[in-house]
Amino acid sequence: MKTIHTPKNCKYRQYLIKKKKQGKISGRFYKFLCRNFPYRFCYQVKASVSAVLDGHNESKIINNLVNNCKKDIEHNKRMYQSNVECMKKTKQQEI
Repeated sequence: MKTIHTPKNCKYRQYLIKKKKQGKISGRFYKFLCRNFPYRFCYQVKASVSAVLDGHNESKIINNLVNNCKKDIEHNKRMYQSNVECMKKTKQQEI
């Protein structure tokens, strides 16, 4: 899932990029977070990031997030779809 949020305009992504460059989280974990939670990071996501920083296994945490945050993932997918539709409508109105 793509998003408008980038490390330039999202402070939490800036934080995650710093941790990725320091080697405290993997690129796989970073991609998972950005693809599945592009618009908002729920409490469970923030808690899981702190658990990874404490040294817990990333693959177990990813599995837990997939199982426990299904509502949030679906909500973010719907938000993404509505964002795409709005962008298409505004482009059509400009023409």
